Amino acid sequence: MNQHIVKKRIFLVGTPRSGTTLLQQILNAHSQIAIAPETNFMKKFWRKRRLYKNLSNDQNYQKLISDIVKKPVFAEMGLNADDFRQAALSITRDYGSLFNLLLEKFAELKKTSIVGEKTPEHLRYIEMIYKFFPSALFIHIVRDPRAVVNSWRKVPWSSGNVIDDTRVWHRNMIFIDNLPTHIKSSIMRINYEKLVLEPEQTLKKMCNFIGVEFEAQMLEFHTVNNNLVNVDREPWKVNIRQPLNPKLINQWQSELSPSMIFDIEAVAWFQMIRLRYPLNTPLFKLLPKSLKIYFSENKKNQINQQIKSLLRIK
Repeated sequence: MNQHIVKKRIFLVGTPRSGTTLLQQILNAHSQIAIAPETNFMKKFWRKRRLYKNLSNDQNYQKLISDIVKKPVFAEMGLNADDFRQAALSITRDYGSLFNLLLEKFAELKKTSIVGEKTPEHLRYIEMIYKFFPSALFIHIVRDPRAVVNSWRKVPWSSGNVIDDTRVWHRNMIFIDNLPTHIKSSIMRINYEKLVLEPEQTLKKMCNFIGVEFEAQMLEFHTVNNNLVNVDREPWKVNIRQPLNPKLINQWQSELSPSMIFDIEAVAWFQMIRLRYPLNTPLFKLLPKSLKIYFSENKKNQINQQIKSLLRIK
């Protein structure tokens, strides 16, 4: 197999609707970088490894390969199914090697040695991805939880519950905080607000982290049509075709009700303070609701654990 040389692998992660797609578009405007769309590889394949069983079995391995090439994102990446199938027969039969093959084939197609992908939910799989790729770089984009939750209200997969949606953001922040130190050194945090308000300064820091020179064309990302974001299928991503818009930063202020803002802050206040997002409500007013939410969530988790234990016994 004529293997394409990939020097660096970048993974863009974050809570959905935090700006990962924007970051993908900006990086794809760089002449030396290619960022693939959401493969969801870890959730769709690695997490289902029990389903595929032993990959040394030809039938199991072929089933996994077939499922990979059938995913819509495979075609969106512009990859050739027959070429991928053939190449997959010449590599080690494990998930890390197949994930790497996806990235290598994308890098080969885009004629670049710096490749990556953007799956927000891969935030929860950073440790495993790091095991696959010990030299990988992770860029974690963070956005005000009030803006994130407000944006979630406009997508079909929202829970419809402000508190539950905020918990996702909050848990993701805690998850990143609890990662081992040696992995944290491979992660750069980008603030969505700084990216929009101070784009050149922020992008220069990010390029330095990646190890490339900043290119002015990155600021013109909206003029580049790379067909990697399907706005027809995901209309809530339409803004990536527009220049950076500072007005979007505080749009939540006019679209969220005071009670919604209160509930979001009651869940996320600690991380908001740590990340320097100013609270609308004094902390002493938030704490009673915050404690109530905390204990109700713990009780719910305890019940879920008890149910799982009972199911295992049966």
